Amino acid sequence: MEWIIRLFAGLTATFALVGFWGVSEPTPPPPTPTPVTTLITLPIAPETVPTTTLPIPADALCPQWWALAREAGWTDDLLPTLDYVMWRESRCQPEAHNTTLNRDGSADVGLTQINDRSWCLGTRWYPGGYLQTIGVLPTVGCEQLFDPYLNLLSAKAIHDYAQQTNGNGWQPWKL
Repeated sequence: MEWIIRLFAGLTATFALVGFWGVSEPTPPPPTPTPVTTLITLPIAPETVPTTTLPIPADALCPQWWALAREAGWTDDLLPTLDYVMWRESRCQPEAHNTTLNRDGSADVGLTQINDRSWCLGTRWYPGGYLQTIGVLPTVGCEQLFDPYLNLLSAKAIHDYAQQTNGNGWQPWKL
């Protein structure tokens, strides 16, 4: 029984040393916030957007589509080749629709003649269509590719995909 008394005495001393029995350091009050007396306004720098673009060359084949292509994300260094692709594929006609020349029965649509089976119809990898899956086309189907802006936007996405996967963005157009 004596060992219980010693244990109790040891625990009491230990608790007293660490301040367990309610003796603790008073916590200082939180600092009082300093009131703001002056409002400082800093000027906001306007966004700098490059306004210089290369002029459309006099020998451009589809000059009417260059400004729209820039809006769709095409850079000046890619525009001469895109110009050639639009001329070769559709003669610059956004309503161009090839339904007979592909052996597999697929169709090519719009300015850049985007292949429906490859890019905007469902596949086993992209059941909703590749361009729809990445958010370029809003609905399933390829009819939207007759819109020149959506066609150029889609062509840019296809170019970027080919550039990332095989190092040649123009490969889908056999260049």
